[in-house]
Amino acid sequence: MLIAHRGDKIRQPENTIAAFEAAHGLGACAIQADVRFSADGTPWCFHDELLIAENGEAKPFHQYKNRELRQRPLNTFTQLVDWASCHRHLDWFIELSSASLAGMGTERAVETLVDLMRNECESFALLTRDHRSLRMARSLGCHRVALKVDSVTQCLSAEVVTLAPDYLLIRNSRVERDELPPGPWQWVVYEINSAEEAVRWRGRGAHHILTGNLPLLMRSREASDVYGF
Repeated sequence: MLIAHRGDKIRQPENTIAAFEAAHGLGACAIQADVRFSADGTPWCFHDELLIAENGEAKPFHQYKNRELRQRPLNTFTQLVDWASCHRHLDWFIELSSASLAGMGTERAVETLVDLMRNECESFALLTRDHRSLRMARSLGCHRVALKVDSVTQCLSAEVVTLAPDYLLIRNSRVERDELPPGPWQWVVYEINSAEEAVRWRGRGAHHILTGNLPLLMRSREASDVYGF
């Protein structure tokens, strides 16, 4: 898969339906999106911890009420799921940050997301750095989970082996070996923004590429020949 990091963020605002539409139009196989919770406990598609308030000051996202956020060019996670239901050939990686899990509480955060994406669960993978949240998601019926790791060595730990996530995501600069070791998971390397890098990482064992420059990679014949997109 070629995974669009927050949609086509080159041409549209990241983590918006417009960015997801643009990524779909370019032919992405999958899309990664970030989720944060409002003060009302509603999940929104947003990455940063802070959102600039009307007075120009930075304010933590979780302090905003839904009525305030609806005045911004943002989309709720419910809107994402509704859009995804019309594009079921796409795969999704829905990322919950450690801060979001801590702020909402792991159980409430995971239950909220899994409940909203239940009807589309075949297309969604919950993505976190937290083993407990992924185990919980599976127990609630989330069919696929993805774990972010900081090193290749981490995948050999008992926690990761027993969890056996469907995907392991790792930053390209954190790979300390020549090749990514095989396992019961598929490797996703991020963020890859050139065709040369994409081809090189395929040779090192990457199954999928998470890119922030979807238009460039989709135009690359070399990368297309290697990954089949």
